[in-house]
Amino acid sequence: MKIDLSIKIEVADGVYNPAEDSYLLIKAIEINGKEKALDMGCGCGIIALHLAKNGCSVTACDINEKAVKNSIMNAEKNGLKVKCIRSNLFEKIDDKFDLIVFNPPYLPTQNEDVAWDGGKEGIEIIENFLKNAKNYLEEKGRIYLLISTLGNFKKIRRNFKRIYKFKKIAEESYFFEKLLVYKITKSDL
Repeated sequence: MKIDLSIKIEVADGVYNPAEDSYLLIKAIEINGKEKALDMGCGCGIIALHLAKNGCSVTACDINEKAVKNSIMNAEKNGLKVKCIRSNLFEKIDDKFDLIVFNPPYLPTQNEDVAWDGGKEGIEIIENFLKNAKNYLEEKGRIYLLISTLGNFKKIRRNFKRIYKFKKIAEESYFFEKLLVYKITKSDL
């Protein structure tokens, strides 16, 4: 998708402020018409708004109640329809999607802000997400997942290789890390 500069957002206190990771992920997403999309960990809703503006039927969720309210406000402000719910990963999700987008907490930290704390190896949230994501994907569905080279993504690929196929589709380098976007589909095994 292209970054749509006409989308206006406000970021509430206590909600992740979109940065280079959010915009890299938006640019990597491919939309195939009117699809059902899930924005996991929606934050202020910037990705959900881009999906809705590009014709998707969008559900956005976040564990942070402030983020859910922030996404609702930004959807209303932009005249876009986005279903926003509070959910810890798939806890309150009861549908299947053509695409699931996730900019997860990916930094190897512990007991930090929920918006970026990925656990000791930076993959704890990603592992929990991938354990269940297959159950919420349509047969030909796909996941767009952003990761950092600071996390142990080799372990993710090794542990989930029987369930998913991983294809790197975008990356940006920074002085301390690379951000990568993977397109993930169900494995044929």
